[in-house]
Amino acid sequence: MIEYDPFSDAVMRDPWPYYAQLRREAPVFYHEKYDAWFLSKFEDIRACTTNDVFTAERGVTPEMVLLKAPPPPDPVFSMLDLPRQRDYRRMFVPRYTKNAVAALEPAIRAKTRARLRPLAERGRFDVYRDLADPVATEVIAELCGLPADEAFAMRAQIARYFGRQPGQIGTTPENEAARLAIVTRLAEIVVARMESGDHAGDDHLSVMLRTPAEGAPLSIGSMVATLYTWLVTGVEVVPLSVANTILQLARHPDQRRSLVADPSLIPFAYDESLRYDQPTNLLGRFVKEPALIRGAKLEPGQGVMFLWASGNRDEEEFARADEFDITRRPPRSLSFGHGAHKCIGEHLGRLEGRILLEEILALAPEFAVDEAGVRRTYGEFLHGHHVMPIEFTPRSL
Repeated sequence: MIEYDPFSDAVMRDPWPYYAQLRREAPVFYHEKYDAWFLSKFEDIRACTTNDVFTAERGVTPEMVLLKAPPPPDPVFSMLDLPRQRDYRRMFVPRYTKNAVAALEPAIRAKTRARLRPLAERGRFDVYRDLADPVATEVIAELCGLPADEAFAMRAQIARYFGRQPGQIGTTPENEAARLAIVTRLAEIVVARMESGDHAGDDHLSVMLRTPAEGAPLSIGSMVATLYTWLVTGVEVVPLSVANTILQLARHPDQRRSLVADPSLIPFAYDESLRYDQPTNLLGRFVKEPALIRGAKLEPGQGVMFLWASGNRDEEEFARADEFDITRRPPRSLSFGHGAHKCIGEHLGRLEGRILLEEILALAPEFAVDEAGVRRTYGEFLHGHHVMPIEFTPRSL
């Protein structure tokens, strides 16, 4: 009997046995409670996103797909189908090409070292809270065109928005209040920039202010929803995945020693961490035309959830899928999504992750994780560890 429910306490604490059972017994699983299907196999998820057979325009988050919360009323590129998506997405592509992102390396490394300098003398710090999270927040703030102090305040509200308690299904009034505070302040910032006429920069807000989509200027609501999307993805994914990597390296000291001896292997370790414990657990769509998957008939209007984290543990795609192995070189993965909605920030995420891990290992090659202090994120949407204390021999930088 399948007892999978993404909002259940057991699944939020340890989803992996449930994902293994789904892949084994019900890879296309219908949950009557939500009138939604859950796809857990790598190939099914990849095929559906390759052909874009479902629609994102009714929403993509668990809140929208499973609990039928309405999507934002104004267009945001992550919730648009082709061809509508193109005008919105192409605004940001120039900042996220491989070459454009590579040019950010000196600045991101400088931010990382500035954060590490006082931490090095303490001999103990939290990889997520003291280092990866503030660095990622600074980086996405600059890209968006937001003042750093504003971004840090919003980042705290994002954590409140995603906070969950056992038995909670969806967001609470407290969660919604945090989200409302963010979008309200973003709207004030957008309006102020519109009135100032300061639209010449290459930050995301400037680009949106001067670039039309679908033949018209972007609405305030669209710009706010887009900035909110960038903030959430920019501050959550990299810190979670870096903390995950640090934990796995502590649990596999032979693999950590390989990275210390040859830092060129660090990108492979980071990719393996993304596969092994993918921060973006699941995202969804809605069925727009009847679809048949492994004999199951999906009807228009039903929800479909892609269990990205499960797909990246699929035994038919990855040998020894439940093992963390930095020597793995898979030709395919779902770590940044796939298809028309593949993460536009893939190169940036990889760069930030590599720099943070390089600097941590250079400072503390023999670090120890205080496992008693480790805390795993509790929720239906995000996976990973948001408290990751390490100890090492103090030193001056």
